[in-house]
Amino acid sequence: MGLFDFFKKPKTDLEQYYEDRSFRITVKDVFTITGRGTVIVGQVESGSVHVGDNVTLKRLEGSTRNVTVTGIEMFRKIMDVAKAGDNVGILLRGLTKDDISKGDVLYK
Repeated sequence: MGLFDFFKKPKTDLEQYYEDRSFRITVKDVFTITGRGTVIVGQVESGSVHVGDNVTLKRLEGSTRNVTVTGIEMFRKIMDVAKAGDNVGILLRGLTKDDISKGDVLYK
């Protein structure tokens, strides 16, 4: 137990529920960064994702594609992990802007 652990609030049942579920985010916007790749923007609905994780993109028409997370950014801060409730931009390898549209789902 650390010196300042008494400052930490215990997690509510609802917070624990969303953290324990698998990662899921619905695409709100898509754009391309020249020289880096394609970025999806949205709010993480459940679970968490780390840089380097392999995730699945499910299109609205039903097709799926496996991609790798190469970066996560939240409010101009580079992050290693995105958790439920975070509004993030996720940089994906191996996709173009035409491969993703609003409403698609990224999940583990």
